[in-house]
Amino acid sequence: MSGRSDLAVIELAAASDVGRVRADNQDRELLAPPLIAVADGMGGHLGGGTAAGLAVDALRAAGAAATSDPTALLEALRQANRAIARAATDDPDLTGMGTTATAAVLEGGILYLVHVGDSRAYLVRDGRIIQVTEDHSVVAEMVRRGTLSADAAENHPARHVITRALGVDADIEIDALRVDLEPADVVLLCTDGLSGPVDDDGILEVIEGSATLEAAATGLVDRANAAGGPDNVTVVLARVDAVTREAAATG
Repeated sequence: MSGRSDLAVIELAAASDVGRVRADNQDRELLAPPLIAVADGMGGHLGGGTAAGLAVDALRAAGAAATSDPTALLEALRQANRAIARAATDDPDLTGMGTTATAAVLEGGILYLVHVGDSRAYLVRDGRIIQVTEDHSVVAEMVRRGTLSADAAENHPARHVITRALGVDADIEIDALRVDLEPADVVLLCTDGLSGPVDDDGILEVIEGSATLEAAATGLVDRANAAGGPDNVTVVLARVDAVTREAAATG
């Protein structure tokens, strides 16, 4: 199937919460349609939020360029990687900080994604939920190699150890993906505060059972907290649908 130039974002929502265990929220999100993103910071009370904020700031600055040239998303994350490393060098209180980042542009019927870490992008279509990104984590790589089952991975002691993060290495490997969209598709970006305690079926149940994406975003956060809220939880949801070409040109 091919991308459709008459698809546009018609609904957008986000929600974020500190959860039931953490003292502060180090997640950050970006809603600048057609650009959306989530970032999950690490590195202590000050560092995690700073790193995630720098990633979102770099993506926001690239927003206009990214809508016409998706490779601008890659460069934004590379710039964020350098900015986080510089900030950590300049301030000892920020040493060791880093962040995941998952960002998407929904433009012209195509979803362009860039991704580092274990935050996720999902596609909800025709009553199904599809994980689009691959986690950059120790257990996910073990599952991909076949040395650990998916069931065992859910409770593995290293399940939260990520293998890639912005700000950690000078040269960062960034996944870049393209997905053709269809009318009524919903794109979900989330931190592992959702995907950890809530399985894919639970996520789908909330989205499919909500009258609006705003209700779905709130419902997903509530579901994560009801499951123990072990981490900060952040979700961004976007729905695309067909619009007239005149509306797409002026919207």
